[in-house]
This record gives sequence, structure tokens and C-alpha cells, in this order.
Amino acid sequence: MADKDRTMIWPAYLDSKKSQREGRKIPINQAVSTPKIREIKQAAVKLGLNPYTDKGKSYPKSWWENSGRVIVDRKFSKRELILKISNLIKSSRSDKKHK
Repeated sequence: MADKDRTMIWPAYLDSKKSQREGRKIPINQAVSTPKIREIKQAAVKLGLNPYTDKGKSYPKSWWENSGRVIVDRKFSKRELILKISNLIKSSRSDKKHK
């Protein structure tokens, strides 16, 4: 990806069920269980990152899974971005449980 103003977010980056070797980029206690593209996109919208979903793509380390990816504006470092998205997904999931 040549565009320095955008970055890719793969679900594997935030998946607590994946090891770091399998692509998780954040600590397991800050990751979420099987994040969905829809959840990542919603979190990116809340952060004002102008997300674009690319559903037909597979993460290279798990090429057999058609996980898709979300491409967003780069306003933070990649790690900071992944942590913010993960936290928003966690809070939206906990809100749904309490309703």
C-alpha cells in the first residue's frame, strides 16, 4: 500500500484468539475475541478515520480465512490506532450486554 495517509487494519491485529505469531499486534488483555469487519469499521467511524472496507481480502498469515480488512486514515501510530479500535469494540460489546 503506497498511500502514507492511510493504513490497513486486519481483524487478526486485535483478535485475542490469535497469537502474536499469527498476527495479533496488541497485548492479549487489550485484544477482543474474533473482531468483525463491521465492528472495526464502526469504531473507525467513531474515531473519524474515514474507513473503507475491503471484504474480499485475506490476511497473508492466514490466507485461507477470508477475513477482510478495513483501510483508514492515519491519524495515530498504527499501534495506538489498533488499541483505540479494540477499546471501542470492547465498550460497544459491553453496552450491548447491559441492554
